[in-house]
Amino acid sequence: MLLPLLQVLITALLVAYAGFWRRQQMKRRAKSWNDIISQLRDNDWGIEEITERYLYKSEIRATPKDVWQRIDGCKGLWAMYKNAPVLVQLADYAAEHGEGVDEELLEGLRSDAFQIRLCVMLALAQHMLSASSTGASVNAHRATATYSAMLFRLTAFIQEYSTSLFPSYLDAVA
Repeated sequence: MLLPLLQVLITALLVAYAGFWRRQQMKRRAKSWNDIISQLRDNDWGIEEITERYLYKSEIRATPKDVWQRIDGCKGLWAMYKNAPVLVQLADYAAEHGEGVDEELLEGLRSDAFQIRLCVMLALAQHMLSASSTGASVNAHRATATYSAMLFRLTAFIQEYSTSLFPSYLDAVA
């Protein structure tokens, strides 16, 4: 008697979740370019300085502790965590409105977003649970390097496949 009830309950929950997921996907696809850009968090946490001075110049190397301080620690990590899926939405929108899109590059951007979020979660957990911040700094450095590379690749992607969206994209991320 209990097993059929449990099966019905689990099936109902799965159907409800599928409906919720479908509705979220429809909402996401209905967003305009400006709606997506408005979700980006401000760049007031030092990513420009890190990418310009440390990550793009081969002769200068930043230690993980330097990166942690320059991105303002948890504030910068959280901004990267929140911006990563928004950057993927921008790439998806540009791909939908572009021609001859490179699917491998698009998948690479999605993978980068996942890696960023994973590194940020690890860094925040290590920062909160450990007396030593070395592990957090290393994961913050890893997240920052991946985030910077993702911005670089997304910029090239939008410039190549959706030229009309490029100026507003630059205004949003600059």
